[in-house]
Amino acid sequence: MLQEGSRLYGQHCAACHGERGEGLGPYPALAGNRALTLEEPVNAIRVVLNGGFPPGTAGNPRPYGMPPFSHVLDDTQAAILITYLRASWGNAAAPVSSAQVNRYRAVPLD
Repeated sequence: MLQEGSRLYGQHCAACHGERGEGLGPYPALAGNRALTLEEPVNAIRVVLNGGFPPGTAGNPRPYGMPPFSHVLDDTQAAILITYLRASWGNAAAPVSSAQVNRYRAVPLD
């Protein structure tokens, strides 16, 4: 599973978050990122599926955002990728199941 997660990470995430999850430029590091290692994986699932866009501020009027991957990854692929993120670069959190991904895929954002 981790080998497939590494492949998915390289294909979809590494260009912005770095080969080792170190983060690049305005894109956050995933290594040691608390949002990935919380007991409940809802934040990680939602961000992978729906993307994330921080609010604009005076100092950063057009912030960079993360695109959604719900149209690219099925539940199993998303679970494998998120499990990889939660278990790599010193992160140590429980695996995510495709059922968990599916539960949050079906929940409206608002």
